Amino acid sequence: MSKTSNTEKLRVVATIPVGTGPFAVAVDVHGQVFVTSRGDNTLSVIKSSTNTVIATLNVGLRPESVATDPQFGVYVANSGNVTVTAMDRFHAVVATLDVGPPSLPPNMLRVAIDHLLSRAYVTDHGRDRVSIIRTSAEPPFVTPDFIDVPSALGAAVDPVDHRLYVTQPEFNTVSVVDPATSEVVGSVAVGQQPMGIAIAPQKRRLYVTNSGFTTVSVIDIATGGTVAVDVAAKPIGVAVDSHGNAYVTASDGTVKVIDATSNRVGDTFPVGPKPEGVAFEPLTNRVYVASRGDGTVSAIDLAAA
Repeated sequence: MSKTSNTEKLRVVATIPVGTGPFAVAVDVHGQVFVTSRGDNTLSVIKSSTNTVIATLNVGLRPESVATDPQFGVYVANSGNVTVTAMDRFHAVVATLDVGPPSLPPNMLRVAIDHLLSRAYVTDHGRDRVSIIRTSAEPPFVTPDFIDVPSALGAAVDPVDHRLYVTQPEFNTVSVVDPATSEVVGSVAVGQQPMGIAIAPQKRRLYVTNSGFTTVSVIDIATGGTVAVDVAAKPIGVAVDSHGNAYVTASDGTVKVIDATSNRVGDTFPVGPKPEGVAFEPLTNRVYVASRGDGTVSAIDLAAA
């Protein structure tokens, strides 16, 4: 059973104002936290050592996802005009990449990066496909080929075998893409309307938030077996720490922690209203959560209590 206590509340060590409607969060290897704001089409850059915003950058319309590469910079997927804003490590825009015309229903885009293969994968829910960006090119470009994945949304790359995992909310499945062929080679049944996805490579697990119910599916990558963990609220985003514990943003304004050993919810941290994106920052041992309801990012210190 989850719990909330005054001790746990002390772990939220900072509440950082950002743009309007913050949505997605990512971190880089330099202790920077990147937050997209759909309401004002910006990307906020937070310095984790001070929990202060050091830059606010204009990107495309309705930015919904952000991913970082230690060599090739930052990639922001903009659902409003179906583009990806590519920035270098110094936050300068090096390309604005079209990944397809708008479609109905409205596009929902997510981006995930495989550094070793020099690829960024961009899921397009409205067009049932995944585009591939060559990140090592100068400037980066979208390849002419794409991967057919119906209802593609959440995306995560396994750094061990480089397979891409894509959530499919309309089919209650996760598809597995082989990078060698860029084809779907398998699928795993999960819960209702899977959206967020994160990989714990050290535990060989996938965590998938089933937004149509109150569960998170924990998938054993080796066997494909799944366990459903009830988080007692609608789960939205998910991130993992260096020990394989999962942090799930929930519709009740909290972050639920799934213990990697027991596969049960342990701690529950209250954050801002309507929390969405979440990311683990290893240099400071903190989890950063974007709260769409009040335009803030909560910094949770995992070592504070």
